[in-house]
Amino acid sequence: MALTANRDVDHYIDQELRSLQVEADVQVYKGALLGLTSGGYVRPLIAGDLFVGIAYEEMDNSGGAAGDKSVRIYTLGDFGHSLSGAGVSNIGDAVYASADDTLTFTSTANSYVGYAIDVPTSGEVILRLDTFQSAP
Repeated sequence: MALTANRDVDHYIDQELRSLQVEADVQVYKGALLGLTSGGYVRPLIAGDLFVGIAYEEMDNSGGAAGDKSVRIYTLGDFGHSLSGAGVSNIGDAVYASADDTLTFTSTANSYVGYAIDVPTSGEVILRLDTFQSAP
């Protein structure tokens, strides 16, 4: 149905930081890669999850129900992270995660997280986040 009057809509100026509800019985550590469960809650990333961002803070929902607590997460930005075997030739390559602390260039069964935009030293990348996206 089309609008017949003016309406106010929420406008989120800060696109970098969001707060999402945490899955039941999990602890999120600051700096963890986070995934989305089929129920719509965040948890420390498990290979195959839809990647939603990096934890801005620690949040302990151990013993809590899904949604009892929320955690703030970075959804945009460039982050330094170790990635075994990364070299200058990997700049521009898609990056995947196999766990909440492990990046890889292997797509099979892993979660797409973004692109390597720089390799400042062997085994380390500058990761540009690409949240809420399926593999390219």
